[in-house]
Order: sequence, then C-alpha cells, then structure tokens
Amino acid sequence: MSFTGKVFSEPISSTPAIGETVILSVHTSQNKIIWPNRAAKSLTTPSGWGASWGVIFVGAGITDPAAYSTEPDVAISFGMGLGNPVTNLGIQLSPTIWDVSKFDNFSLSCKVHRYLGKATSLAIGGENLFADKKKTDTGESYYIVISHAFQNVHSHNPDVSALHASFGIGSGRFDEKSPLDIQSGKGRYGTYVFGSLAYEIFPSANIVIDWNGLNLSAGVALSPFQKIPVGMTLGVADITNYSGDRLRFIASVGYAYQF
Repeated sequence: MSFTGKVFSEPISSTPAIGETVILSVHTSQNKIIWPNRAAKSLTTPSGWGASWGVIFVGAGITDPAAYSTEPDVAISFGMGLGNPVTNLGIQLSPTIWDVSKFDNFSLSCKVHRYLGKATSLAIGGENLFADKKKTDTGESYYIVISHAFQNVHSHNPDVSALHASFGIGSGRFDEKSPLDIQSGKGRYGTYVFGSLAYEIFPSANIVIDWNGLNLSAGVALSPFQKIPVGMTLGVADITNYSGDRLRFIASVGYAYQF
C-alpha cells in the first residue's frame, strides 16, 4: 500500500475558519480508489476526514454579520494531526481563538477518525471544549460523522471523485438554538442531524451545500494551487428562516504543511 498527502479545507465550527489536512491511502494492492478532491467538502459542518501525523495547519474565517448583530465575527485556529487513520486511528487537535480583537477567548476541538475503506471515513469529535463560558455563548458540541467519495462519479482528474457526501448526528451547536432564536419564536431545538454535499465544477473547485442542524448554507470551495496546500471557501449562511435573523456572508482560508 502506498500513501500520499491530499489537502482539504474544511471548517469545523460555526464560524467557518479551519483548514484541515488529511493523509490518505491512494490505492491498495487490489483495487484503485478515487479520492475526494483538494477543495472543501463543507462550509459549516465537520467531516469524517482528519489530520494525521506530520500535518499542521492554520485557518481563519469570517461571518458577516454575526447572527442578530451588525458586526462581523472572526476566528483563527491552529491544528495538528497525530496517529494514522488507515492502520489505526488518527487524532486531530485544534485550538481556536474566537475573539481576535482581545485574544482572550480560546477553546479546543478534537477529532478521532478512522479510514473504513473505499474512500469512506468515520470521525467522532468534540468542539469548543474548555471554553470560558463567561466569554462565549456557544457551549460544547459533540458529534459522529461519516464521509464518502462516490466511486462511480469521476471528476476532471480520473483519480478523483467529483461527488462527496457527509452525514452526521451531533449535540450542542447542531441542535441548540440561541436565546435570541428562542425569543424570536424559532423554537428551542434544531434537528440534531447534519450533512453536506459537494460536487466538483472545475478541477479542485466545488459547489457545496450543507445543513448544520440549525440552518442551510451554500457556496463554493477552491484549492487553486496544485503545489501549495491552500484552501478557500465563500458562501452564504442562514438561507432558511429556521434560525438566525438574515442571510450572512461566510468565508475562510486555510494553509496546511506536512513535515
């Protein structure tokens, strides 16, 4: 079995900030596998893929405006991978700075992921862990998610799948609406269920749609440089009236390095 590095930019929090890198098995000795392309597969939801040993990354994202606000929300995150999801388990650790103006609001996200074969991966994770409850209105979130690159939908690159999907169940931000949502008569709970669908329109460029348990987002994801592991997303969030008070612009950029 041979291995290579492939880069995916994927936000893992309600603020789409994080660039995520995974190390994948390119093919087995028996069957050739076509993998997800380099661009992001989701905008506001996690996936079953994650970073492995030797990978570090940094990402930043913006939501403009924040829900029930006229001000933007900006976050910065750093991360690293441990282990090997193909032979055992991969672990991704990612501290996040939620308030870049003060640099005093931090949390940690953690994901344990396992490659299941045939371009399918499963992850169990937690977000916004150890956050200061006096400085953030977002509590801890936990989830399980499975992701798959469809083998019968080829992209412009014959080694890459053009269609990718994720499906998961989570708590916290995936099911708990904000106090302002509740006051606005939009209910207390979301769907608990989340998912995303990405389809390649150009090499390393995807149309992405995702449901995060509280609302729908849609946009585009790009990884424009073949030899530079940079990923970007642009989109709109809160498309439905299920939560929030208006459409919001979301964007992120991430860079990964494998040593």
